[in-house]
Amino acid sequence: MASNETVLAYASQYAEKYYFNDTLGVLPEEIKKEVLVLLIWLTEEAGGVAQFVFDEEGEVRIESWCDEGDLGYDHISAGLLIKEIERDHAELLEQLNLWYATVVRGAETAHD
Repeated sequence: MASNETVLAYASQYAEKYYFNDTLGVLPEEIKKEVLVLLIWLTEEAGGVAQFVFDEEGEVRIESWCDEGDLGYDHISAGLLIKEIERDHAELLEQLNLWYATVVRGAETAHD
């Protein structure tokens, strides 16, 4: 992850935990739940770690990776599952982009 990216949420198969970055601002519970369900599903299917991040332009991106030597991680499945999420949940991703632009970046602008 680049230093100018902001993590929204991640799930780890290794730690069997998930994390949601509540410091960014209030996000509707149904959207939080959908993000977490998708991340957990991705890690259950492909393994490793998955996360939703906002890049420096404020666009949400889904990433997946594994620890070195993890032979159970399926790179191909992870890529296909990410594409499936991007296609089938395009409205969610657009809502997240809009939320980030208005709530997070709006708050940053107000403090400058």
